[in-house]
This record gives sequence, structure tokens and C-alpha cells, in this order.
Amino acid sequence: MKTEDGSIKEKLEGVISFNLLPGKTIDEFCEQHFENYNRDQFEAVALRVYAGKEFIVTLYALDKVRQEGTTYDPNKLPVKKFKSFNLTFQDMLPYIAEFNFTISPGNYPLDDIEVMNK
Repeated sequence: MKTEDGSIKEKLEGVISFNLLPGKTIDEFCEQHFENYNRDQFEAVALRVYAGKEFIVTLYALDKVRQEGTTYDPNKLPVKKFKSFNLTFQDMLPYIAEFNFTISPGNYPLDDIEVMNK
């Protein structure tokens, strides 16, 4: 896709959303797939999924126990990073009811578009 200056943009960025199946929780998924994760100590903050030469799922979780008396920046949210190199997208599917995403080369803000052919 060409940008306004005529260069070719090879990276598309955007937002993705997942709706979990009824009765499924992010905690259940994390406890099953990330060693040492338990919902009593941790709260899932974000999941990052990388699919390329390998498939990596990274979980960022708030450690509810280790919040006080730390040397972390008080303006940041300290999280523990869990990585899984053993997961596949098929492992995620039993938790997902649906997902939706929109990607763009970033030439125009998606919030500013108006569909004309409604």
C-alpha cells in the first residue's frame, strides 16, 4: 500500500478485540497455559501474541502481592512477564467466541473516517 509521499508501507497497525466464550475467563486460560500463574497472586493485564518465524504468547500480569515497598516508578504499573513458546493459536480457540480487528497503513486516523455507502 502506498503512503501519501508515494513510499510503500509494509506494516499495518490497528486494534483487535476478542470476546471470550461464556463461562471462560482470561484467568482460566492463563492458569492452564502459563507456569506459576495463579489468580490469587496475579491479575492479567495484557496478552501479546507474536506469529511469525515462531508463535510466542506473552502475558503481562500485575503481581498483587508485590506492590508495596518496591523501587518501581510510582507512575508505572509493575508487571511480571510470562512467556510461552509452546502455545498455538489452536490452544486459544477454545476460549474465543469471536474476534474482530481493523488494520491500516496509518495514512489516515481510523476515527476520522466516515462510511459514505451505508
